[in-house]
Amino acid sequence: MPEVIKAGEYVLLYHSDRIKFLVSVQENGSFSTHRGNIDFRQITGKEYGDWVETQYGTRFYLLKPTLADLALKVKRTTTIVYPKDAGYMLLQTMIFPGARVIEVGSGSGALTAVLASFVRPHGRVYSYERRPEFSANAVDNIRRYKLDDVCEFFVADPVEQGFQQTDVDAVFLDVPEPWALVRAARQALKSGYPLAGLVPTFEQLRRFTSALSAEGFIRIRAREILERGYYLRET
Repeated sequence: MPEVIKAGEYVLLYHSDRIKFLVSVQENGSFSTHRGNIDFRQITGKEYGDWVETQYGTRFYLLKPTLADLALKVKRTTTIVYPKDAGYMLLQTMIFPGARVIEVGSGSGALTAVLASFVRPHGRVYSYERRPEFSANAVDNIRRYKLDDVCEFFVADPVEQGFQQTDVDAVFLDVPEPWALVRAARQALKSGYPLAGLVPTFEQLRRFTSALSAEGFIRIRAREILERGYYLRET
């Protein structure tokens, strides 16, 4: 069945890989680009896959945004977890609809959005962040994507206070000192369930893996995920 675009939905306005925009469709007004303007009334009522033109004749296709598009386009106050890393972690941690997961380091909410999309409709994402301004931005991003029904946010430091949840299916750590949270994570996890962390340096990795071993975690692995894009053209 064709899906008709309505006000309040997100659309990827796609001209090329270099010229594309993630847009929240409004009932009135327009979206401005360097290739001209697009009236929102040109978009509402059309189907994904249709196209519109600016006043200068530039064509934009109306595409359904992918989860990667949404994650990359959050309003950023911090660095984000990129889709290549989030995808690998999801596969390794068995995230499923209905799962209950803890995230430490809400950041800008990119990973939160990915997790929320996978645990819906009956799962839960518990997102912890020490800095209130980061947490507020993550909350705003999750609300814009209409994923707040499965997310709870906490402005707290679990190093000192621990987690309020127990028997969760996975824990994700995206903080400068993940080793300080390993014990609290083990206490919150179901026995035998996975803990994942992101660390940018080898020294952080060394301290993190040492803490994991000390707390009884097994099957400890480290991966660097590299992504290479290709420029495609007809020959």
